[in-house]
Amino acid sequence: MDNSMLKKFAAKQRQLLLTDNDEPSAYFGFMRLCAMAYADKTALDELCSAPSERPCALFMEKCRQLGERYGGIFSLYSELPVPPTLLAVGGTAGALRGLPQEIWDEADILGRFHQYFNEPYRSEIAVGLKCSKRLSSDKIAAATQLFTPEWVVKYMVQNTLGRYLREHGFDINRGELEFCNVKAEKGTVEPEDITFIDPCMGSGNVLLCAFDMFMELYRSLGYSDDIAAEKILRHNLYGLELDERACAVAETALRLKAAKYGAFAKPQVYDFSGISYMAGSLLSGDELDGSSAKTARIAYLLKKNYTIIVTNPPYLGKPAMNVELSGFVQDRFADYSADLFSVFIARCMDMIEENGYLGFLTPTTWLFLQSYEKLRRRIYRECSLQTMIHFEYSAFDDATVPLCSFTMQQGYSSENGIYLRLTDFKGGMDCQLQKVKEALNVEKCSYRFEASAEDFLHIPSAPVAYWLGKAMFRAFDNVTLGELVPVREGIITGDNDRFLRRWFEVSAEKTAFTGNQNKKWYMLNKGGDYRKWYGNREFVINWENDGEEIKSFRDENGKLRSRPQGLAYNFHPSVSWSQITSGALSVRYFNENFMFNVAGTSAFPHDERQLILLLGLLNSKAAAEFARVLNPTMNMNPGDLARLPIPEFPQDTAEYEKLIKENIHICREDWDSFETSYDFRRHPLI
Repeated sequence: MDNSMLKKFAAKQRQLLLTDNDEPSAYFGFMRLCAMAYADKTALDELCSAPSERPCALFMEKCRQLGERYGGIFSLYSELPVPPTLLAVGGTAGALRGLPQEIWDEADILGRFHQYFNEPYRSEIAVGLKCSKRLSSDKIAAATQLFTPEWVVKYMVQNTLGRYLREHGFDINRGELEFCNVKAEKGTVEPEDITFIDPCMGSGNVLLCAFDMFMELYRSLGYSDDIAAEKILRHNLYGLELDERACAVAETALRLKAAKYGAFAKPQVYDFSGISYMAGSLLSGDELDGSSAKTARIAYLLKKNYTIIVTNPPYLGKPAMNVELSGFVQDRFADYSADLFSVFIARCMDMIEENGYLGFLTPTTWLFLQSYEKLRRRIYRECSLQTMIHFEYSAFDDATVPLCSFTMQQGYSSENGIYLRLTDFKGGMDCQLQKVKEALNVEKCSYRFEASAEDFLHIPSAPVAYWLGKAMFRAFDNVTLGELVPVREGIITGDNDRFLRRWFEVSAEKTAFTGNQNKKWYMLNKGGDYRKWYGNREFVINWENDGEEIKSFRDENGKLRSRPQGLAYNFHPSVSWSQITSGALSVRYFNENFMFNVAGTSAFPHDERQLILLLGLLNSKAAAEFARVLNPTMNMNPGDLARLPIPEFPQDTAEYEKLIKENIHICREDWDSFETSYDFRRHPLI
């Protein structure tokens, strides 16, 4: 069934059930009914055909019976009342009965119902996050749960657990999303010694996928299905989760799957209720006192190392963390504290066995931004990035950030990893899956790349710029723009509406159009729209008496609001770019008549020849590509372009200089052909 239809169904039932019930009763009533239908396909028919006075009693009795066998969602808060709307004529049971029967054949259906029933609440919290609200501890789990699509789970499991098993000589099939056909070159291991954990398991869909692969393993070794399933639950699979509801769904889903093979052991999945309401799997285990069997077991699992770790960690930026969570993260994971997902990557690296495998679905921010540089360098130092899928920005309907999924092995290696760059393929996750399959089934693919950590270390801050060629990686060994010439950020007035005007809004007699004259208004480079070579010369700044008013501009408490920086570089020829841009890098020439502010970040060459050549170089396609690597966001800060590699200029550059000057002249004529230019004389069409 289409996810959007299932989401609408769950949202409608949530609204219906909440009309005359509290939220816990509505949630558990809905999820128990779904789990009952999944466990017994005749249950809905039986409930809907029961006499009007019996459905509630029948439902409660069935929940009791199923709770004895499958626990989890049937047992947690079993004392809650049954919502009347759940079993009423025209209620949830009848609506659920009308859904396509094939949905009950999908192993992750309970997790999807859990996610979609809670989606309106998660969306409500997300609105608060967009308004820069800090997240209270009781909302962390709900706000950060994101259901992982089934095929992405398969990709992660096949390229971690699947790869490990085949490397160790086990006779299992290569998965359709497994990137490499590895050879059996590692020593043998006992199947019971292979441990797999999802420390942020949510509703358990990663564990359900791993269960299937372990079943294939045990069957290949001659075990019967019931013994194999029993061993998987007792020895191989582990899960930890902050949210007790999601954990209950995971437990029931795993027990239902195992029961199909004749096994009824309790899965090794635990929530942190009564133990930790905030940190969860980030705890080391040493903090737990072992006051209960559950606490002692979780402490043991937190201290243990695992063969395979696969997870979709929570995404929560530092500004949205509450004071307690932020303090915890800063105290224990300061180098990785930019986001909760990066903290979890670091924690998982602490938990992995030697030569073990890790798989993640995370935002792409860690690939490029400087705030994640220490995480990247730790990964390069301690692990080997082996595969990655870089998704299109809006491919995930439920995510508000661009995502990537990747796998890596513990232990440094200089071997190339395989990267699929799907950023240009719109069409949702179905399109992304199709492109992955195409890339894995053709010998040459334009969006399939290979690169190693050694390549990334050539680049300042070491971003995962896997799509660059070897020549571009080597280019970063050259001198940088910041080493060659001063790169500076200009003045911050503290109130642009007060101190800035467009040149035609003020008296020409009080404006210094040329040179540093004794006037009130001076020409200002203020960045602006995408434009190369020449232009964006619209603003003037109140710099009367050497900027006396701006330099002394303070708030009501006496704190200086302005920041008069870069003043020594005012009225010097420069090449400049806008600090905020939605397009590619565009660089413009400014002469000695201009001041510059923070939005018009500038570089100041030492002579005219250097200025002309740098202007041409920075407007090239190569420079634009390098700039995207150094900072893929909309904010091009001075430090970003200061790290741009600059080749040594040849001795004879006369032809280059001529072409660059022609470009400046053409763009100047274009700029001056409109009345917004102070050099306007006549429109070209007149």
